[in-house]
Amino acid sequence: MNSFLKVVVYGGLFAVPFLTLYVANDYFFPYITGKNFAFRILVEMSFLAWVVLALSEVRYRPKFSWVLLSLISLLVVMFFANLFGQHPPSSFWSNFERMDGYITLVHVFLYVLVLGSVLTTKKLWSYFLHTTLVVAFIVALNGLAQLGDVNFGKNRIESYLGNAAYLAIYMFFHIFIALWMLVESKVNLYRVIYGLLTLMFIFTLVETGTRGTTLGLGVGITIMVAYIAIFGARYKELRKVAVGFFILLAIGVGGFVLGKDSAFIQDNPNLSRIANINLAEDLKVRMTIWGMAFEGVKERPILGWGQSNFNYIFNEQYDPFLFDQEQWFDRSHNIVMDWLTTGGILGFIAYMSVFATCLYYLVVVPLRNKEDESFTVLERAVLVGILAGYFTHNLVVFDNIISYIFFAVILALIHSRVAKPVETIENVKVEKSLINQFAAPVALVLAIVLVYTLHLPGMNAASDIIDGYGSNDPEIRLEAFKRALSRDSFAYQEITEQLAQQAMNIASNTNVPEEIRQDYIKTAEEELKRLVEWKPGDARIHVFFSSFYRAVGDLSKAKEQMETARELSPNKQSIISQQAIIAYSQGNVEQAEEYFKEAFELDHRNTEARGFYAAVLYMQNKNEEAKELLKEDSYVQNLAGNDFLLSAANKAGDSDFLVRAYEARTKNDPENEQNWVSLSFLYYQNGELEKAVETLRGSIEAKPTFAKTANCFIGNIEAGNDPQIGCVPNKEE
Repeated sequence: MNSFLKVVVYGGLFAVPFLTLYVANDYFFPYITGKNFAFRILVEMSFLAWVVLALSEVRYRPKFSWVLLSLISLLVVMFFANLFGQHPPSSFWSNFERMDGYITLVHVFLYVLVLGSVLTTKKLWSYFLHTTLVVAFIVALNGLAQLGDVNFGKNRIESYLGNAAYLAIYMFFHIFIALWMLVESKVNLYRVIYGLLTLMFIFTLVETGTRGTTLGLGVGITIMVAYIAIFGARYKELRKVAVGFFILLAIGVGGFVLGKDSAFIQDNPNLSRIANINLAEDLKVRMTIWGMAFEGVKERPILGWGQSNFNYIFNEQYDPFLFDQEQWFDRSHNIVMDWLTTGGILGFIAYMSVFATCLYYLVVVPLRNKEDESFTVLERAVLVGILAGYFTHNLVVFDNIISYIFFAVILALIHSRVAKPVETIENVKVEKSLINQFAAPVALVLAIVLVYTLHLPGMNAASDIIDGYGSNDPEIRLEAFKRALSRDSFAYQEITEQLAQQAMNIASNTNVPEEIRQDYIKTAEEELKRLVEWKPGDARIHVFFSSFYRAVGDLSKAKEQMETARELSPNKQSIISQQAIIAYSQGNVEQAEEYFKEAFELDHRNTEARGFYAAVLYMQNKNEEAKELLKEDSYVQNLAGNDFLLSAANKAGDSDFLVRAYEARTKNDPENEQNWVSLSFLYYQNGELEKAVETLRGSIEAKPTFAKTANCFIGNIEAGNDPQIGCVPNKEE
């Protein structure tokens, strides 16, 4: 039986690196859900098999290290932080989009525990790290292939990760893994291969255009080289190489900075993203969010809000400066603030203790004990570089399952080298019959139960959503969403939102039978009501609910829901503007003006609010106030596409604004003949006949197929007739 258990344990551990290649196209969020479900199942199978194996063979039993203890302390603190947090279900189970939460922390810990207990020799670690390097090579090749793929349509490559930032941190870890193998190897040919892989992974990382990770790589390599230069006394040649490399690195960075305006760098979208970093400007948004996060920390300083609950802070503390950014941030995008908000001061200390214990073994122990041989100087340098770079990366980017997995690999590697046997654990003897007749069957049953209860509901629901979107039949689609809801999975909010979105689209679609439309509306309304009760205090849900009621024509309920959202997030302009739109739809233009004015005055840079505010001013004959808002040409340029504003200005007779707006439209969309015709007609109405004719001639240059109609208009104007008489476009035009 032990042979079988070893196959399960090692097979599960070695299968995890291959998850990077797995894209579950049959699941909602295919780049995320499939990898996470598979990771959890593999870890559970490996863990349960390892427990039975460890009962039988002492050498597989867990050993003690401060690294492992720090992870346990993090789990303990975060359990209570989540339990007493804002919304425990989200904290423990997360959602499809993130697949984070406490359940992920537990599985990451179990992966560290089993990996660090089973891979206890350099040979085994070599097999494992070579395995993940092979996978990384495939991932890098796939990513680099996207550079020339016109169908990909993006500058930032993603490979099998579906997100450039996720690919970047994956490459980051494998750059250092390749460097680890390079310092471990004694064969020059292998060293060349590892060096080439390192360069390939660096190039791939740069092509992701992820500036935070690129900065983290620079910090990590700098720390690694500095460590070798300072402590590598016995590696005189490598010490010289390290110093030389440090100098080359400084020259390279300096050259890049000096040449950042060159065509070579600026013509490459990803190099230019890095070269054009402006911390003062680029961090304005992030620093604003960090400030909001800090206000949240002050509310709950000890244990925080629990995992996956940053959205409550974001809405409550919303800063109007963020009006043109993502409206529903669920992370602070800073590792310090993330742990302070999710776990409070205790959670942050517990998280930082993981890094502290690693650095204790890598820096403090060798300084205190010169005879310590847990790691060579070169190995310590690589590991310290990884930790420094990873932490730097996380100052502006948040973790995902890929970064968690490979951080776990590094922690397991350190733990496996420094862990000491625990005598009481090693001395425990378990009868073979007890293992065979009790422990093994229990482990098997538990494995089945865990998959069936923890994972299958979510897996089936993720598949149901895709089944729904895969059908053009509204009735079949609705049944798929109902089926997803019946799974009772942790993604209840996401499923309900998707259903509500479908209901909004179908509510006014007369091609869909009335019975089916009403079924959509009734089901969506019932589930949204349940969602409000299940997750109270979430402004996003009330905004969604309000939009649903607007779509089905119930403006009074839409108003109630948006008012609730406003109470939860008083300074969010998008919510205030929605209140204004509802008021306008109810015929209350004066109240709409008040709301639009409030949204605009929270931040005058908000062009959209400016435009709508000006529109309702026009509607109430407050033309001078509206004109004052629109006097700057830059505003006109940005508002030229606002048909609601243009219609209001037209009814108010503000031809000056309309001319400027349509001049901007003809520049922005020259092939749209209606823009030219409208501009020409405005000139004609103002008595500027030459400009009217000149505009029509410009339309011919922009769109030659419009020549016949344009020349007809010109002929009428020059003859003193109404421009449109007899100028009906033919079918080709």
